Amino acid sequence: MDQSQSDQQENQVNTKSEQTEAQQQQDKVELQKDKEKCLEIKNKAGQLFNEQKFKEAAVVYQEAIDYCPLEDSNMLCILNSNIAICLINQSNFKSAIKQCSKALEYNPEFVKALFNRAECYEKTDQLEEALDDYKKLKGLQPKDYFIQKKFIDLDLKVQDFVEKRKNDAMKRIKNQALLGQLGLNSDNVQLEQNADGTFNFSFSQQ
Repeated sequence: MDQSQSDQQENQVNTKSEQTEAQQQQDKVELQKDKEKCLEIKNKAGQLFNEQKFKEAAVVYQEAIDYCPLEDSNMLCILNSNIAICLINQSNFKSAIKQCSKALEYNPEFVKALFNRAECYEKTDQLEEALDDYKKLKGLQPKDYFIQKKFIDLDLKVQDFVEKRKNDAMKRIKNQALLGQLGLNSDNVQLEQNADGTFNFSFSQQ
């Protein structure tokens, strides 16, 4: 290889390196623009929220997500959590649960999203799921008296709920077994169990 060929190859390498560096610089510029646009839209959504325009604010927060870089997990967590709060203010608790869960995908220890999801679970009678979230919160905020009390209260509710569910299941099993022995079915017989384990019957004409 003569000197001219060597110089040519070196120039090609340098050119590629310069192109790569220029592209990386351009990507950084675009990334910064997206971050600034995201923040601008987030602030606009915050103004709508303060005006109690929760439906509109949720839409604008979603627009901010569209501009938010994927690597900015903290901002994506906050934006999804803010949408959840907008939904809570519209009493749309089921959708708020989904939005909180999205926020927690980016940061599983984000206290606000965990707390809001726990509250929504409780409002939709998903007590065991709510208890799981309060258990996590209790670990994250061990000195928070309110969270500690909520966990204890909800734990008792869940225990009562599980016991009631077990008793109801046992009652159905006993009822079906007894009806079968009598050659009857639940269409024409109503059966109530007394506290001492005996049963009261009432019959209806079909």
